[in-house]
Amino acid sequence: MKTKLIIALLVLNFNSFAQPAGDLDPSFGIGGKVVTSIGAGEDKAYGVVIQDDNKIIVAGYSYSLDTGNDFVLVRYEEDGTLDASFGVGGIVKTDVQLGSDDRAYDLALQADGKIVVAGSSDNGIDRDAALVRYNADGTIDESFGVAGVVLTDFEDGKSDEIRVVKIHALTGNIIVGGSAVISTTKSKPVVARYLINGDLDLSFESDGIRLLWIDPLDYQYLFSVEDLVVQSSGKITAVGWRDYPDISWSSDYWAGRINSDGTMDVTFATDGVNHYNGAFNANDKAYSMILNPDNSFHFSGGGHVSTLKYDFTLFSITNTGSVGPGAGLADYGEFLNDVSYSVAKDLDGSFVMAGSTGDLTYKDFAISKLTPSFSLDSDFGTGGKVTTSFGTSDFNEAFDMLIQLDNKIVAVGYSGNDFALARYLGVDSPELDGFTLQTPTNLAINQNYASLAFNWTDAFGASTYEFILDVSPDFDVAPITLNPAASAQTITDLEPSQEYFWKVKASDGVVWGEYSDTWSFTTNSLENFNLVSPTNGASGVDLTDLILDWSTAIGADEYEVQIDTDAAFGDAPLIYSTSGTNYTLSGLDPETTYYWRVRASNDGVTFGDWTSTWHFETTSDLSIKSVENNNLKLEIYPNPVSGKFNLNVSEKLIGSNYSIVDITGKVVDKGTINSENSLVYFDFSPGYYILQIENNPLLSTGFTNQ
Repeated sequence: MKTKLIIALLVLNFNSFAQPAGDLDPSFGIGGKVVTSIGAGEDKAYGVVIQDDNKIIVAGYSYSLDTGNDFVLVRYEEDGTLDASFGVGGIVKTDVQLGSDDRAYDLALQADGKIVVAGSSDNGIDRDAALVRYNADGTIDESFGVAGVVLTDFEDGKSDEIRVVKIHALTGNIIVGGSAVISTTKSKPVVARYLINGDLDLSFESDGIRLLWIDPLDYQYLFSVEDLVVQSSGKITAVGWRDYPDISWSSDYWAGRINSDGTMDVTFATDGVNHYNGAFNANDKAYSMILNPDNSFHFSGGGHVSTLKYDFTLFSITNTGSVGPGAGLADYGEFLNDVSYSVAKDLDGSFVMAGSTGDLTYKDFAISKLTPSFSLDSDFGTGGKVTTSFGTSDFNEAFDMLIQLDNKIVAVGYSGNDFALARYLGVDSPELDGFTLQTPTNLAINQNYASLAFNWTDAFGASTYEFILDVSPDFDVAPITLNPAASAQTITDLEPSQEYFWKVKASDGVVWGEYSDTWSFTTNSLENFNLVSPTNGASGVDLTDLILDWSTAIGADEYEVQIDTDAAFGDAPLIYSTSGTNYTLSGLDPETTYYWRVRASNDGVTFGDWTSTWHFETTSDLSIKSVENNNLKLEIYPNPVSGKFNLNVSEKLIGSNYSIVDITGKVVDKGTINSENSLVYFDFSPGYYILQIENNPLLSTGFTNQ
């Protein structure tokens, strides 16, 4: 026997990336979970198979006051509901020996649909290895063993149990692995082979049983075979663990290979058996394996890796039994015990492990996914890991797992005292109908007809969308159909004052989802804007660089302005074009009434209607503006001014406060008059202003700043 030290543990990065792979499958049970209470006592599921029709069969045991623990089979429909055509309401219970303590740990599905369940049955003195075969409808197969039951003493006087059962596809032989327990500190690993009728296969190690104490010192250990794979040639590769009970943290991963006749395969090791140490001789136990076509294999389980708590572990072993190049782990927390009880490869060649994580106060289902290069798959769950509790108990563990043909992951175990199942999405599952329209909002008005952005939420898994727009809610007039790759689309050159309808559907490149709801919106009108300044009827308007201003017509890219001294615009009106919402006039005549209006265009060819007509009166062209009121003089010169002006007032106004306001009425400056003639400096924007004596509102004068 050879001892091999495993040192090739990978350092893994845990990157979180939220996505549906790893999410519970909402089409299964209630939110991806199923809990089944079988009896008033403890119910635990340990094994799972999936039939060709996608029905799920789970094996375990259930306790009752009358018969103690019994074998239990439960069959579920693909959606997680109990299959009423199987047993009684989907459930089959078997008291293997009258009133015996019976525990099923695994099951296998034969090619003819019959179900072989394996475990142990207490005969009142010790445990027997137990096999029970059922017909496809859940009834006992009376042609198997004695009335459907096979009981085996792997070694006389020992307590025997089966932990794994497999069917050899070519012969139909039944191969099991487990242990023959001598005491709480000693046991022998066992592999046995049965014929299809339940008889031990005497061509295998002469009595059908291969006890795997190989080394003279094996009597010191507690052993168990936890999983095995049968090659087409009949060779059997088995994995499990050995534990030296007198030393803490002393379990080793264990593996052996047996020839089809029951002899040990010396090409795997000099005696056909190897054990492997994990990190610093800690507790390391293998519970599941995958055999590769070249006879190398991977095993998973739990081990003390970086802390004194267990982590999920995965190792590669070559076809000659040496440690392979690949190793990975999943750590759910520094102070948590994480144990993988099952491993499988998905359709992409990634490794999926199922088990539990927790401490003395709780345990949860734990599922992890590693890439073919043994790093945690960041596209699965949170950093490659998923945990699940069922709400019925603080204690939930998964003991077995299978991957469906659609890459969904079915894990089984228990929650509290009940069978528990969970199904997860193994890969991203497109949600082609799971999106909503966003903008423009439904029934929106005054939308930009020149360029309008449409947005909707992402449909998960979508690679393209179909966007359709029309003036008809039936999309049968002149629909615009586009296929954007992202959840957005911009449309230009729509018609103003028009109601439009739009909808979207998503595709993953193969399948199209349903159309979204139909939303509508109305584009803005070319006439939907207003004149702003000079205000209608304004007088004394500065005639130097006068600014005409109006609000924005949404969607317009050009405006046409008309100004004339004739209200009917028949006296040679001035016509200006601009892309902005204002226009600066010059060369106007003083003390003249002008009329003006504006219209909008979105193409420079088609124009909307004219706005209503406004008018204003320009100021006189005086170099000095003055106001005489009650023999008080107030003059500003020169006018227009540029950054400063002379203020000439009557003597009676000396000491008065003044304020300067703009055309909006905002006070932009204040001061005190200190002499009859003074020079006032300021920093104003160009425009028209009014200087007003604060204690005499009637005394004011206007000026223009250039």
